[in-house]
Amino acid sequence: MSWILRTGASLGVAALALLGSAPAHADDASYLAALDANGVFKSGPPNARLSAGHRFCSQLRNGESPDQIVDSYARRPSFGGPSMVDDLTVNLRPVIDIAQHQLCPDTLH
Repeated sequence: MSWILRTGASLGVAALALLGSAPAHADDASYLAALDANGVFKSGPPNARLSAGHRFCSQLRNGESPDQIVDSYARRPSFGGPSMVDDLTVNLRPVIDIAQHQLCPDTLH
C-alpha cells in the first residue's frame, strides 16, 4: 500500500475515533428524561415542562444566577390540590440544574 493510502486510512480512523468520543448533544428529550430520572417536575405536559426549562435558560443567559431565579420565582397558590406549579416550586433548584446541563450547558461556569 502506498504511503498516501496508509496516511489517508490513518486519518480516517482518527476522525472516526474523535467522532465516537464527542460528548452527547443536549436537547429537549434529554432534559425531559433527566427530570424523570431524578424524580423532579414530573407533573404537567412535556411542552410546559420544556417551556419552563427554556425560560430558565433565557434567564441564565440574561445574567441571572440560579439563586436569583429561585429567589424571584413567582409562587402562586394552587386551588384544588397539587399542581405543576407546586411541583416546580418544591423542586426548582434541581430543575434549573438539569436545564443547565441538558438545555443550556453554555450557562455553566
